[in-house]
Amino acid sequence: MTHRWRNAALLALFLLGTAPVAWAEPPRRPNAAQLEAIRRWLCPNGGAPVKGVPGRCDRAMDRAPGGGAWDAGLAPARRDAGMACPDGTRPVLARGHRDIIRCLPS
Repeated sequence: MTHRWRNAALLALFLLGTAPVAWAEPPRRPNAAQLEAIRRWLCPNGGAPVKGVPGRCDRAMDRAPGGGAWDAGLAPARRDAGMACPDGTRPVLARGHRDIIRCLPS
């Protein structure tokens, strides 16, 4: 009898092994609304995910026409600029520096 069970088991394994495989359907691309929801979830403070850098978002203001940066319209920083501090402030040497002056309230 053991031969019968062994033969039946081998036949069952053979039949199960040749059964058609149920293929998963290919992944679908998200639509525009789903992409926007994904961007909002990944970058809650605005911007868009940076390709190739997981967990990073670029800033939306950098992509906006005209820049939109906080320092737009300001002259570039210069170490040799000899500017006076505005009224109500006094010049103070920055900690750890010999050539940087900060204007602190007086």
